[in-house]
Formats: sequence, structure tokens, C-alpha cells
Amino acid sequence: MRHLGVGFVLAIGFLLGCESGPSRLLSPRIGAFDASVWCASKWLSAKNAPVYDGAVVDGAARAAEGTSWFARVLANERDVVSAKWMIASLGVFEAHVNGAAVGEDFLAPGFTQAEKTKYAFTYDVTKLLKGERGATNVFTAQVSSGWWRDKIVNYVGKKSALRSVVELTFADGTKKLYGTNVRDWKAGVGGPVVRAGIYDGEIYDARRPPMYVALGDLGTPEPNDEFRGEILPTMGAEVVLRKDLAMKPVRAYTWKGVTGANDKEGKERVFGTVKVLRRFDPNGAFGVEPGTTLVVDFGQNAAAVPAFLFEADEGTELTVLPGEMLNDGNGERSRGNDGPSGSLYRENLRIAADGMTLKYTFGAADGPVAYWPKFTFFGYRYLSLTATKKVVIHALRSVPVTSIAREMETGRIETGDKDLNRFIANVYWGQLSNYLSVPTDCPQRNERLGWTADTQVFCEAGAFNADTRTFFRKWLRDLRDVQAPQGGYTGVAPFGPFGSASMRLGWADAGILVPYRLWTQFGETKLLDDHWASMEKYMARVDETRYEHKAIEKECLNHQWADWLSYEKLESNGGGAFDKGPDGKRVPKADALLYWDYLGGCYWLWDAEMMATMAQANGRDAAKYAAMAARARAYLKSRFFATPDGLILPVFRDMQTPALFALKLGLVEGTAKERTAAALRQNVAAHGDCLQTGFLGTSILMDTLTE
Repeated sequence: MRHLGVGFVLAIGFLLGCESGPSRLLSPRIGAFDASVWCASKWLSAKNAPVYDGAVVDGAARAAEGTSWFARVLANERDVVSAKWMIASLGVFEAHVNGAAVGEDFLAPGFTQAEKTKYAFTYDVTKLLKGERGATNVFTAQVSSGWWRDKIVNYVGKKSALRSVVELTFADGTKKLYGTNVRDWKAGVGGPVVRAGIYDGEIYDARRPPMYVALGDLGTPEPNDEFRGEILPTMGAEVVLRKDLAMKPVRAYTWKGVTGANDKEGKERVFGTVKVLRRFDPNGAFGVEPGTTLVVDFGQNAAAVPAFLFEADEGTELTVLPGEMLNDGNGERSRGNDGPSGSLYRENLRIAADGMTLKYTFGAADGPVAYWPKFTFFGYRYLSLTATKKVVIHALRSVPVTSIAREMETGRIETGDKDLNRFIANVYWGQLSNYLSVPTDCPQRNERLGWTADTQVFCEAGAFNADTRTFFRKWLRDLRDVQAPQGGYTGVAPFGPFGSASMRLGWADAGILVPYRLWTQFGETKLLDDHWASMEKYMARVDETRYEHKAIEKECLNHQWADWLSYEKLESNGGGAFDKGPDGKRVPKADALLYWDYLGGCYWLWDAEMMATMAQANGRDAAKYAAMAARARAYLKSRFFATPDGLILPVFRDMQTPALFALKLGLVEGTAKERTAAALRQNVAAHGDCLQTGFLGTSILMDTLTE
């Protein structure tokens, strides 16, 4: 039997969710230094770092190859009793002291508005140092492209960079700062991570040593002046690996070949069904042979990374593809399948051929080695694995990646109904997977962005599951960073590939709804203090324009998502809100413009009422927002409810969402209210007891129907 060395045992510990290695536990994150110490440091880049020079709009665009390494060998001038290291980076960093990994943060420093804000992480690294006088210690950091020079931020950065300050406290009580500079530090591109990006995934070649054991390959760095924004101490939304939730496989099988395929001309394409060669005990060892495909099912979709304990001959290449589901039926293309039944479905990722991939090349090793990607994450339940030579997997776990740390969770709900419990579990896992540095829309495909409507719709429910105050304190800073000069908030914060249009109704209003929800849930006043001036600026713009489309057309780029993904007649996603103009381009219908103005007016009223409530409770001027709410209510009543029967305009009476807003905001009273409620119930019944609402209508539906 092979001797199980210390490294093997630690890897097993990680895979079982027990720990991530002693060095990380010995170097905890601590409070930041005073901002003045940044004067002792400079931003540095590697001279030989490649730069992506392709087109941003290229759907298959990938970050430039290589990760940048930075190193300093620091000799102790006197006996050292304390060592602290504050680190900021352009790109995701992983730091080491004497080859030992620092801290337990993952994907630091996180997703921010790239050109405006970066966060610094400070660690106590005393226990990783050799403290005696004259001893030398090696400080290194590896920085990838993540959220700086990759597609998710439109390649705003050219090169990865590091800025850091080491503070040593000597036995005589004196302190000294050692900041990054071109004289004492070295830099270069190398190490085992060949390529890494948020969308790309990670390519890892274990034959290449980490640069902390190849310092001679590093050269003189160059100054980097790309970032002109503000460096702040990390304030929340840090990303962690939830090792306590690490998932074992629930089934695994290999397949080769297909039965039942039909690709004849003139007939429906059918991919067929995979031929299963072997089914494995998921609790034991399993593997993959050349020419076969291994499918592993973890039983739960999650934002996560796979953590392996595996072995193979040196030079063996293992390709790992994550996905949310398998192809089904007999692989019929008409059902949306992109391959034979039983194989991994990847078409929904939208860059399946070029991104969301792991590739690992084995190096020389005496026994199994541990690996999990450090510079990316995936959204998946299944993995599909192929290899150039035999690979034996001794242990495999799916480790959730999230900003909801274990200590943030506030409780669970369990009922006597298994279907309801499954629904609650879906909400829980959805929150874990989408609260990841920012409140994202999805963790799997080429978005992973902070969509503001998704955020405002879910933030109240999320606040029952976890203490999300610090998470949103950070994200509201992101939102302020992208606030338009006129005051409007954008549909995505931070910016991403979907641009910077503002005043998109229901999306922009997250700037009011999120702080309000957190205040009502937690009594959170600091967040209100930080965000109040921004909210007032936004409300001034809403009040000035009445949220009417003609007044905000340039800011919203003549488009509203409105009740996105509804089944109603003026829905934007399906095209019901648009006609074709003389030039063939889409133009909003007159009824759609009227609908947008109605919904905008509703948010004007709702926002003003929330502002008045918050102002009154927190010693601010509530009167001006009460007056604003009165103006908004009068506007809505006169423009959309000035009918003989007091009901909403006839054009909206066959729609569910307009009725919901009318009832929620008290825009119909007496008989008109009774008739509106009855018509809404009849509408739902007429659609087979099904909802027709989208993002905005669904978000208020349950409370409104209950009332």
C-alpha cells in the first residue's frame, strides 16, 4: 500500500470539507492599515505579460495567456515578532509566504467597477515567517486576469498588477514598511496556470513549477499606471469556499459510442443515446480512459469548483467540462439537445466551445496530487471528463463558491411537505450561487453580472436566509460607482458587456428598494447614511422626469426591459412592445410607451413613499418625499385612471401586471378596487390558473394577492 504523505492527508481533509491547509489558517485576514501607507508602494506589472488586443465584441474572446507573478526576498534586519501584509491587485490574486498560501479568501479582491474601486486584503502572516535576525523570507503573489483584463469587464485593463505593503514589527518595538517597487521586487509571467479567466476557466500544467521555487526566472517589473481609482479596505462580499457544503458525487459512469442516432438529410436530427460502459461506486475510486467520457453527477446545481485527488502519467491531459444538465430523451434536437442522451448539455453556456473549461496536465509525482482551480468558478451539477491517458480519481468533491459565509446564515425553514422543502432548498442554493462578490443573475453562462432587477426582486427573501448587510454595503458602492451624472442607476452594477444604460424602470429602482429592504429587515442605518446622497440624486431625476420615456429616452437608449419575460402583450423580450420602423429597426409601439410611462410612474410613487418612510424614521426631511409621493399619485390617477368608472385605461385591462401595481399602490378604491381584483382573478383563471407576469409583476404578486 502506498504511504500516505502529509500532502495527501491534507488534500483528503480539504476534499472532506475539513480544512484548506494549515498555512491559510495561520494567516488570518485582519483589519487594514491606514490608507497613508500606500505611499510606500507602487503598482507593478510584469514586462513580459501578454496583452489581449482582439475585439471586445468577439463572442469567443478570451483573456491573454499567463498569470503574472511578483516576488520579494526580504531579509530580517532584526528579530521579527509580527508580520502583516496588505495586498491590492488588478486581477484575482493568490499570495504566498515562503511557499505557504496566505488567507482563506477566494477570488480576491472580487468584482468591482474596474476603473473606480479596488479592495485591499490584509493578513497577519507572522506564523509563516522565519523571524530570527538575518533570516530571509520570500513573499510572492500570483495575479490572474479576473475582473480586470477579461471579457466580463470588456478588457478595461491591459496587464495584471500588484500593489502591496509588508509591515514588520521588530523585537525592539520598532516597525518598518516594505512596499512594492521596481528596485526590490521581481516579476514575470509563468507558473503552472497557463490561462485563467472568469469566463474562460483555467488551464493548469503541473509540469511547470510555481514561481516561488523558480525566482531566477523573474525579472525587473515595470510601473503600472492603469488604475486611477480608489483603494479601500475590503468591506464585505468577500468570496469563500464553503468546504462545509462540499458535495460528493451521487453517480458516475463512463460512455463510448452512441445508439439510435439519425442525421439523415430532410429528417429531424437525433443525436441518439450514449452507450454506458461502466457505472462506478461514487464513494470509491473511479477514472477515465482515452476514448471514453466520464460523467459525474453531484446531485445539486451550484456555483462551485471541482476539487480533485487524482493521478496519471506525466504529460496526461485531462479536460473537464461543467454543465447544469444532461441531454435527454433520445437526443432529439427538437427538444433542444446538443448531443446524445446521457451526455453533458452545454449549449446554454453560449461560449461552450471556448469557455467554462478546465484543462489539467499532470506533472511528475509520486502518488496522487490535489488540485482545484484558484482563479475561476463554474455553475454546474455535472462534470464531463476526457483524458489523453488513463486518469485515476481517488476523491472528487464539488466545493461551493459564494459570498454567503457559514457564519452569515441566520436559520433554515423545514416543513412537513417534501416538495415545499425542495423549493426552499432551491432558494437557498440559488442565493449561495448568485451572491458571489456581487448579486449575480447566474453563475453558469457568460453573464455572471450584477443585474439590478434580479437584485431588488430577491434581496428581501435573501435577507431572511442570511445577514446580507456587509454584502450589500459593498454592492451599493458598486451601484454608486456606475450612477449616471444625471442621477440614474444602471441595469447592471458593476458594468459588464451589456453597457451602461440608466433609468431602466424596475432595474434602476434597486438603488432605493435594496437599501429600504435592508433597513426594514435589519434596522441598517449605516448603509442608509452611506447611500443617502446617492438616493436623493436619483430621486431628483425621477421627480424631474416623472419617469416618462420621452424625458429619459437618451439615458435608457430608447428601450425598457419593463415586465421582462412576462407572457403579456406588451412584453419587451418577446418583441410584443415593438414595431419595425422605416429603417427596419425596432421602435417602441405607442401602447408600449404608455405602458412604460405607467410602470415608471408606479415606481416613482413607490420610491417616494419608501424615501419618506426612511427619512421620517432616521431624522431626515420626510416632507419633501411625502409631497413627491402625492405628486406621483396625482399624476398616475389623472393620466391612467381618469375613466368614468375609475378603472385603469382600457388598453391595460387584459393584463395582470398593471392590475397588480394598481392594487399594491392603492390607485383604485372602493368599487373600482373590487372590480380590479375580480378582473385579476378572472384573468388568472382564464389562463388556466397560470400567471402571465414577468420580473416586475411577479415580484409584487404574492403579497398583493394575499392582501
